[in-house]
Amino acid sequence: MEHLKLIAIFNAVLKHGSMNAAAQHLNMTASAVSQHIQKLEKHYQIKLLNRTTRSLAPTEEGRILWQYAQRLADLAAQTEQAMQNLRAEPAGDVRITLPDGYVQTPVIRQTIALLREHYPSIRLILIEDNRLSDLHADYSPDIAIRAVPEPDDDRLIARPLAHWPTMICASPDYLSHHPIATPQDLSQAHWLNFQDSVLLDTLKQLGLPKVLPPNRTDCLNHSVTARELVRVGLGLAVLLAGDVAPYIADGSLVQVLPHHPLPVRTIYAVTAYRGQSAKIRVVLETLSQCFAAQ
Repeated sequence: MEHLKLIAIFNAVLKHGSMNAAAQHLNMTASAVSQHIQKLEKHYQIKLLNRTTRSLAPTEEGRILWQYAQRLADLAAQTEQAMQNLRAEPAGDVRITLPDGYVQTPVIRQTIALLREHYPSIRLILIEDNRLSDLHADYSPDIAIRAVPEPDDDRLIARPLAHWPTMICASPDYLSHHPIATPQDLSQAHWLNFQDSVLLDTLKQLGLPKVLPPNRTDCLNHSVTARELVRVGLGLAVLLAGDVAPYIADGSLVQVLPHHPLPVRTIYAVTAYRGQSAKIRVVLETLSQCFAAQ
């Protein structure tokens, strides 16, 4: 990096025509500029400038170096402009990982619709993946949406989007054959279990033994599978309110024991860095807007 700095100073001297003019442009003293040119000549072991009290001109070797110095200066300027454009122009691909089934939720559909309407130059790449991917790896997602405790990786930035309560859900048909009036009735129910910790935390909150019920079907890490099996009357599941809102509204799912509060989960948008390009920034803002509205 120090050597590139010397070349940049050499380019400034020839571009501005003198040590003094270059020094003013670089916010340096003329003597410091002269010392840097001497370091560059020492490095290459060739004379780069012919200097007199009245004039300054590159040697033949200096003219060759100047050609490359100008290219480096142009490339640096283009790089700076490209990085500024990334922050200023919301355009390009944005990769988002989200839990299984979240694409079907109203909040994500609304996010997609708003981005399409207001930022048509942004192309979303949605990846359903229940793992919290390494956001620092090559080809990693730009944003991960997760309903998990705040990540303990200091390199990750977790932005809360919403606080969704969990709820026990069943179909009206299932409840007509297996009515549930008290938490104790849950011991006789059949469970559709997509995550052990979620089910165990729910049982604990209700004052029941924190033991996985023997009457259950495991569909681990697939909440959509659990939800759909519940909808066709095959048992109960603990689901997030935001995930099941449309089905509660249309009557295909019913909240069981609605007067018993259950654990609340925070939905996060996780990124690798706090500072973001314009495209990622507007996606984060739109996600926050849509989750807040719901």
